[in-house]
Amino acid sequence: MALKWKYLVGWLVIAGALGLAQVAPDAAQLLEKMRLAHGGQALANLRTYQETAILTTFSGPQPEQQLTVVSYVDFPSQRLRVEYRDGTNLIQVIQVSPTGGQSWSVVSGSKALEPALAQELRSGLFQTWYGLRFGGARRELARLEGRRTFGDVTGQAVVVSTQGSKTTYLVGSQNQLIAERYQNTQGQLTVLYSDLRMVSGIRIPFQARLYADGILFAEARVREARVNPVLGPETFKLP
Repeated sequence: MALKWKYLVGWLVIAGALGLAQVAPDAAQLLEKMRLAHGGQALANLRTYQETAILTTFSGPQPEQQLTVVSYVDFPSQRLRVEYRDGTNLIQVIQVSPTGGQSWSVVSGSKALEPALAQELRSGLFQTWYGLRFGGARRELARLEGRRTFGDVTGQAVVVSTQGSKTTYLVGSQNQLIAERYQNTQGQLTVLYSDLRMVSGIRIPFQARLYADGILFAEARVREARVNPVLGPETFKLP
């Protein structure tokens, strides 16, 4: 029995070492450089975030619809709320927490969010520039993939997995996030970032073009970004 336990302990040590080896030192270093390029300690101290953006959807090359999107994020509690407005009229709300998700619309009222969509939205807390707040720490996986081209931008690709959320960042010459690629329910999603601006010490992309399987389907332009606003329980109440 003692011999069996010895082999079991040895196997666990090896398995742990293999797990740690999934985070390559050069990839972790690049992620730390990205965190510094996007705000360093100010980004690490990000707790809440509020953003107002204009979302334009496309049908082929032509703009199809334009909505105002207001999002609220509470990172410690892993809560996210997204409001869609047509002009001044609230038409839909989607929100998630660690225990599930809910939606509301003027057409169907309130209902539970599909688990797959809720999980997809929660993954967003560890993707985009949000995920850079961790730098090279708290990653299950990080590895460099060499030079890659996403859409019309080229940079160093780094694959990252954080709490089960996987993405590939594309990094520019100044260690800034220029693009990203990951899988979701729409297929392979590619996001090209531009117009980076400093807000309360954090460098935030104010424009994003979104492609599903290589086809442009939306563009977002940030109108207002607020870092660490007070978000109370009323923020996450459905209409």
